[in-house]
Amino acid sequence: MNKDQIFLIKYGIHNFVSCAINGSKKVFYIRKSERETMIAHARNLIVGGYGDAVEIQLV
Repeated sequence: MNKDQIFLIKYGIHNFVSCAINGSKKVFYIRKSERETMIAHARNLIVGGYGDAVEIQLV
């Protein structure tokens, strides 16, 4: 497992969030079928862990 997978599992968001590299930027994909509170929670965790160096998309 890589660092990103460990991060997703550690915070329990691996079931509805995935990560990929797009060029030189990491992109986190959050399933938009999740509740708004869970989407907001995942966004906060990702920004807190990675800062503004990542892109977050709802799919």
